[in-house]
Amino acid sequence: MTEDTKEYATYIRRSTAEQEEQHQRDDIEEWLNQRELDFGDVAIYADQASGASASRSDFQQLIDEIENDDYTDVIVWEISRIARRGLLAQQFFDVCEDHAVTIHVVNGSVRTIEPDGHGRLIADIIAAVAAEERRSLIRRTRAGLRRARKEGKWLGQVPAGFVRVEGYLAPNMSPDYDDGETGFVDMCDAIERIDDGDSYRSVARDTRNVTRQTLMNIWKDDERRDWYLDREADDGRVSEALEEVTVGDGE
Repeated sequence: MTEDTKEYATYIRRSTAEQEEQHQRDDIEEWLNQRELDFGDVAIYADQASGASASRSDFQQLIDEIENDDYTDVIVWEISRIARRGLLAQQFFDVCEDHAVTIHVVNGSVRTIEPDGHGRLIADIIAAVAAEERRSLIRRTRAGLRRARKEGKWLGQVPAGFVRVEGYLAPNMSPDYDDGETGFVDMCDAIERIDDGDSYRSVARDTRNVTRQTLMNIWKDDERRDWYLDREADDGRVSEALEEVTVGDGE
């Protein structure tokens, strides 16, 4: 089979919207150029998804088309782009092997995985290492979250009128309105107005960076409403944050 009769596909994956994929494209393009090819000669499949997920539309489409014998060669930036779960990587290798597809790895210690099995052992080891790294990351992340909870740090979205300072919740007493922040005093005034009978819409209109829906959600949540009306909270992290406000009120 000559280079001209080959059918190429490439698979590109990034985990999140914040991640860049251009470096993958650049390295793959250089690989193609060395073989007098370009992206116009290649079918491109690209996903934004975790490598642990099998629910990747382009990944599944690529597998389907490999099974239809549409391609002879698949190019990836590195093996971890295929999958970060060993089983998924093995399934992909098996499909390519069954349909005589050569996998080309642009960046890695193994450069090709041939249908005859050449390169497969090293690829299997690399895939297993990637899977173990993922498991280790998950364990470290979970341990970090448990430690942060024990230390009283605030995890997740910060409530309206608060900020996170070194991981701990604190009332926002100097809001940066231009950056989309809302002050704690603003929120107290807003909830007090609703308590006096003003509408969500009118209060939202007069309160910087707060929506009608946010005010409604707070008002309908008995515990959260007390944060702003009575400066009280059952959650110890919020209660501690409110102490500086309640102390200030008593002075």
